[in-house]
Amino acid sequence: MILRPYSASSALLCSTSKLVPRLSKNFGVRRPGAQRSVKMSAKVSSPYLPDAPTDDKLPAIDKVYPHGIKSMSRGTTIYDAMCRLGTSFEEKPLGSASPYVKPGSVYYTFDGRAKRWDIVESHPSVGIVLFHRDLNAFLLVRQFRPAVYAAELRAALVAGLPPPSLAEGFTYELCAGLIDKAKNIKQICKEEIEEEGTSGAKHTMFFAEVDSSMQETGGGGLIDSECIEVLALPLEESEAFVLDSSCSKSPGLMFGVIWAYHAIKAGKLGSVDGNKTQPLELRSVIAS
Repeated sequence: MILRPYSASSALLCSTSKLVPRLSKNFGVRRPGAQRSVKMSAKVSSPYLPDAPTDDKLPAIDKVYPHGIKSMSRGTTIYDAMCRLGTSFEEKPLGSASPYVKPGSVYYTFDGRAKRWDIVESHPSVGIVLFHRDLNAFLLVRQFRPAVYAAELRAALVAGLPPPSLAEGFTYELCAGLIDKAKNIKQICKEEIEEEGTSGAKHTMFFAEVDSSMQETGGGGLIDSECIEVLALPLEESEAFVLDSSCSKSPGLMFGVIWAYHAIKAGKLGSVDGNKTQPLELRSVIAS
């Protein structure tokens, strides 16, 4: 794979017109220092809609595949994942050290007064806006995020409502991963396109084009305890999708897809050379 940056009018992103000659074993989160159990999903030659569920506890097709979105995964769709999730869900305080986040406090002075601010330290991450030339669509991933469902569950309990459907814990995301290895960002980016983060630290974003000839196996898969589905979002539906508040999505996805959509429409992204830019760096803060 050769990462080749392109110029952007309103933002600075790195991009590539050529990916590794073979794309996508699957998009999954790499766990720091852990051995990973990976099972690929079956290869899908074109996007499709799963069969409508017969279980009334599962959400309708149009709710989980809106805006022309279709699946590129077999065996790891949102329906497959919901059937694998159990019925128990319990939130507890962090009882031991985590390899992914480190809560702490910082102390400083302001106007001569001592101040404290609670923080969460996490790994920096890399994300890739993937555009499929043949499908004229962005490639996204979807998976169950326990933190998202925990927030929905807390809100329901406060409002005196029954627990929400597990479907409320699934989010749309870019292909992304943690920078937790002694490699440069571009190398990690390449690996994450073949394999596949959340929060607090520096986030570097890339744009890449792919086509059907680069696909080697099915997208998505069973990775550790995750069930990841790859989705195709039509270019013409991408702006409406990003603006649809009923579709839970990461801020990185919202920014990256909107930026790429307008750049493609303006003819500033594609399989032609452009001027070199610097990587975009997104910084976020998790308040206490």
